[in-house]
Amino acid sequence: MRYFIVNLACHLLVTILFIALTCVCAKRNKRKKTKHVVTYFFPIAFALIAIIDITFYTAPRLLDINSMINSNYYYNTGTVSNISFMKNYFVIDGKYYYANPLRNTLTEGDTVRVKHTQYSLYTVEWTKVTETLPGDEGDVTGETES
Repeated sequence: MRYFIVNLACHLLVTILFIALTCVCAKRNKRKKTKHVVTYFFPIAFALIAIIDITFYTAPRLLDINSMINSNYYYNTGTVSNISFMKNYFVIDGKYYYANPLRNTLTEGDTVRVKHTQYSLYTVEWTKVTETLPGDEGDVTGETES
């Protein structure tokens, strides 16, 4: 949970930084203090970077605050197909699941059951699946913990 909160705070700071840079550069443009043609487009570039960061990182984490507080998690079972260089995410069935890199001991090819949040796919815990039960369908996405 601490990693989730620190990650959310870092993305909020990055978003606030790019919004502030957008405002400062736009104010310079409005006062006609820009000296180079390229710097005239800085507000647009900073605004686009802020929008991308909000869309892909900050907003999903903000939506998952309620899930983290109420321990309302989703489950998915699958085979790990890729692990990032920094071990902060892994891929199962084309979806990126984010995890604390200090506790990530998965290897490619492992079959795992992942307990994650709904929007940001932050992994709370995972368990390695060693055998398949006769009634197990393999994919139980959408089930919530009661």
